[in-house]
Amino acid sequence: MRKRLLFLLFFLIFIGCEHKYTTEKTTYEKYGNKYNIPWEKDLPSAFLKAKKEHKIVLVMAVSQGCKWCKKMKAETLSDKKVLNRLKKYILVMADRETPKERKQLPPFKHVPIIFFMNSKKEELDNLRGYFDKEDFLSYLNEFEDE
Repeated sequence: MRKRLLFLLFFLIFIGCEHKYTTEKTTYEKYGNKYNIPWEKDLPSAFLKAKKEHKIVLVMAVSQGCKWCKKMKAETLSDKKVLNRLKKYILVMADRETPKERKQLPPFKHVPIIFFMNSKKEELDNLRGYFDKEDFLSYLNEFEDE
């Protein structure tokens, strides 16, 4: 009886640990690519690609219930003119609720926030809140002129 109980306990612990690690999804997997925005799969691959291609990383921090995040992706970032301009950048999403992703970014409280970062993970600038496509394109003009 004791051996069975120990076996059962070991089995439950093992299965519980295994389940925890195999179901953890990346932000890309959680939020998908509904709007055909060319997101990288995760932050490390985005920074690596930026280094290879000598580009700036655009990190959009989001959260599950954020209506402004969804609106920003649906109406601004998926716009054809905006998408064309974003070819100059490496795009990646980060989940505010995922500690592993959050600690790779500068401190922030609210989403959406877009960080412009170099390949060394240094912040160059950020945009807080929702921007419509005209305002976002205007910001990109100013950012690129600096």
